[in-house]
Parts: sequence; structure tokens; C-alpha cells
Amino acid sequence: MSKTYNVTREVASKSLNISTRTIDRYIKSGKLSYKKIANKVLLAKEEVISLKQEFATLHQELNTEIINQSSSESTTSMANKGDVENAIDQKVEKFFLIFKEKEKMLEEKNKVIFVLQQRVSELENKIQHMIALPDYNKEKQEAIMEKQKLEEKIGQLKGMIKNEKLKNLIFIWLSLVFIVVAWFFILNG
Repeated sequence: MSKTYNVTREVASKSLNISTRTIDRYIKSGKLSYKKIANKVLLAKEEVISLKQEFATLHQELNTEIINQSSSESTTSMANKGDVENAIDQKVEKFFLIFKEKEKMLEEKNKVIFVLQQRVSELENKIQHMIALPDYNKEKQEAIMEKQKLEEKIGQLKGMIKNEKLKNLIFIWLSLVFIVVAWFFILNG
């Protein structure tokens, strides 16, 4: 039989009259199975109904036990009061064990919160020392424009150098022609 995963944690907690944290503990312990769909935890509907029935049964048993105890207390003598006190002591002891367990869980969570706060503080410090992205982009754009201007100047200088070389080459050729012509007139003349 395939399970239908369509009950959210919040709906299950309201249906079972428990907190979502308790739902999380049931998931962690394996009492409830789940699927995570689109960052949403969905529980098996059948398991939630089964758990609700278990709760109803336990509630009924507890009510029956309380009724039986109260009726037997009225008929019992002073000897049975010691048994009742022992039962109360056991329940108080269980309560304190649960309380200590919760206290340890809370302490662990506080440690995790402290570590996370430190990490957030470190990240905030890093962010403060970083260059803002718009500033970085502006500086990068300015550097690109400066590079383009320099490349244009280099192109202009190369053109001017070519012109000067061409002028010098023409001057050298004209000088050679003039020397050859002068030489020719000196020899013929």
C-alpha cells in the first residue's frame, strides 16, 4: 500500500493537538515518514491518522485509569495512600527527567544559535570590507574606458611614426638622387 504524502507539518500539529517541534521529533525518531517537495515537508496522511488514533486510545486509557484511581481512592484505607504517594512520586520523577532532557535540548540549541551568531558576525565583517558591486563595476568600466583611450593614443602614435619614417625615407631617396645628379655633373663638367 503506497502512502499519500499530502499533510503539512502545521496541519498535522493542529490535528494531533501538538507542536510542530514535536512533529519534527517524530520525524527524526522515525514515527512519521515524510517527503520534501519544493522545500515543503509533507507527511503521510495514513500515519497521521494512525497516530491520532493512538493518541485517542492513550487518552481514553488515561481517563479510565484516573477514574479507576479516584473511585478506588475513596474506598481504600490509609494503607493505599502510600501507594498513591509512590505513584505520584514516580510521575514527578518522570516529569523531572523529561524536564532535564528538555533543558539539555535547549542548551544544545543555544550553543548552535551562539555559533550561528558568531558566523553571521564574521560574514558581516567580511561584507563591510568588500567593495560594493556597483562601485566595482564603475571602477571596471572606468578602467576599460581608460584602456580604450590609451589604445587610441598608441594607434595615433604608430601612425605618426609611420609618417615620420616615410618622410625620412623620401628625404634619404631625394638626397641620394641629388648626390647622384651632383656627382654626374661633377664628372661631366
